Amino acid sequence: MIDPINFRNDIIAILANRLGEYTFPNGVKTKALATLPDPQLGYQYPPSGTKTSGLEVVIKRPYPETESNIGGDRTLSYTWEVHLKQWDTQDSLIEAIGLLSGDLPGDYLIERVSFMPPSEKLLTVEQCKFFIQEWAVVVPV
Repeated sequence: MIDPINFRNDIIAILANRLGEYTFPNGVKTKALATLPDPQLGYQYPPSGTKTSGLEVVIKRPYPETESNIGGDRTLSYTWEVHLKQWDTQDSLIEAIGLLSGDLPGDYLIERVSFMPPSEKLLTVEQCKFFIQEWAVVVPV
């Protein structure tokens, strides 16, 4: 099973100096990397009023999808989402996508990558989602 802290640390190691910043309403700055749900704020992280600059990475922890097997056990599948957003319109996600694609450890199975280019009409930023798949088989008690 993917450990969210180790997963986050692996992403930090790969994108270390490319990560942007969150500037919280109180002026405190931190790397623009979130793992949701956040232990204190749930899906409301970063808090309202936070300014984001540069490359933002949001890791969404999955809910299990369950499938019963003929033998009575169940297969649980989990799809982690790693959402990249480039808030700097003068920069691009190309390098970050290449780094994650090539440098994520092999035990993270990249199921697919979905890219959304920016749209001037919709005022959106460049975005990309990595979908990481994992499975577990459990026997009900």
